[in-house]
Amino acid sequence: MEYEQCVPLSCFRRHLSVLAMALAGLWAPMAHAGEDTPVSPALPRSQVAEVTVEGANKTRSSTVRAFGQVDVGDEVDLDELEKVERRLLATGLFQEARVSTEALPDGRVRVVLRVKDKASWVVAPTVALSSANTGGGLLYAENNLGGRAKKFAVAAQVSTGESGLYVGFLDPVLFGLPQLKFSLEGQLKSDRVDEYSMDASEDDPEVLRRTRFNSATLSSELGFILFERVRAAAKYRVGSIDAKSPDPEKPVTTPPFGLGPAMRDASLRLMVGLDSRQTLHAVTEGLNLEASYEVSSPGVWSEFDYRKFGLLYRHGIRFFEENNLVLRGELVLGRDLPFHQELVMGGNTLRGFQYRQFRGDSRLTFTAEYHFPLFKVKSLAFRGVAFSDTGAIAWWDVAEDRLLRDANGRVIRNYLPETVTGQNPVTVAQGVGGGLRLYLNNVVLPLLGVDVAYAVNSGQVRFYLVAGVTPS
Repeated sequence: MEYEQCVPLSCFRRHLSVLAMALAGLWAPMAHAGEDTPVSPALPRSQVAEVTVEGANKTRSSTVRAFGQVDVGDEVDLDELEKVERRLLATGLFQEARVSTEALPDGRVRVVLRVKDKASWVVAPTVALSSANTGGGLLYAENNLGGRAKKFAVAAQVSTGESGLYVGFLDPVLFGLPQLKFSLEGQLKSDRVDEYSMDASEDDPEVLRRTRFNSATLSSELGFILFERVRAAAKYRVGSIDAKSPDPEKPVTTPPFGLGPAMRDASLRLMVGLDSRQTLHAVTEGLNLEASYEVSSPGVWSEFDYRKFGLLYRHGIRFFEENNLVLRGELVLGRDLPFHQELVMGGNTLRGFQYRQFRGDSRLTFTAEYHFPLFKVKSLAFRGVAFSDTGAIAWWDVAEDRLLRDANGRVIRNYLPETVTGQNPVTVAQGVGGGLRLYLNNVVLPLLGVDVAYAVNSGQVRFYLVAGVTPS
């Protein structure tokens, strides 16, 4: 049995908003989705004459109103007031959010938004515990800069596999508009990359080649939300990639990536989709469908030339108030991917297997998780989870000489025979298991937990530490 870690430094880079929400609001009581809230009794549609905010200590009234998305001149009824309340709770800024109306003499109504702020910042350790990556670090996250819901995080980690420094900023209400989101992220990273065979039945796969990559990246994304559900975004990323010589003690010492001066990798990613998800008190509801296209070429100031196309499906379904079925499926197709951009499976992306055990340029994954309440001890809530992770990965565009070169002839990928040949061109793997999540009654996402996963292909059992984020 081995211990795996589900929150390396790269997890912080991908999901800043999720990370900040998961760690924000410590030491505040959690409202329950099933509680009765004093929304005004059933009423016909009434015109709003005034919107007031009560109870906010740190969050600015203008920010509360922006997230509520109700304004003077709008017409509201009971259903609309419930939607406003859910929008406020889904921000992760508030312990409680209650919406009511007060009748005015002229027949119109005053809408009252009553909220209770969470503590907005946290300093917490990060942990890496696995055979492939052992170490730790420190994270600082602020979820409500200046009372305007802006998020900032900085994390540093030192470990055997991934070490580096990350800084990120997210503005979910750019110019005070919840329809606009802006993020800026930077990262310095030293990454040890191990390559294994593509045989999923090996219970203790051997590291065939070990290479270290040093990188520095900067990225920025601008997102648009229309009709509350339609999302579109454009993300630009630029970075420097520097590959070092492979470990001479491993079986393969031929470099997977041409040694020499650092190369500039830049890309433009476009995304459009439908997103109706809301996370309310540890339960996620709603549907997310996305399509994305990423291009790297000299036209976007890159020394590489590759493409990625992706389809993403995520769905949260609530049962019996506090039970939650969370589904996630993803298809990604790559073309001419250099080594550092290849698709991977294993570890936090496929529990039961080694961290990044499988590599390819085409990948299909599906995860199903069922979260359910167990018991509570004063301010602590214990929840269980049962899960199944399934993935298929393959190479669909490898030259006969197993070399991929850039326009100048430099090798940007030297494939291992064990990873691109074999009886099965597609590697299919599955892991199943269960876990435990420990929640403080003030935290929307899991604070701490552990997963136990059984690899169906190999029969291996591995343990995963879960800290601060969910696998989905």
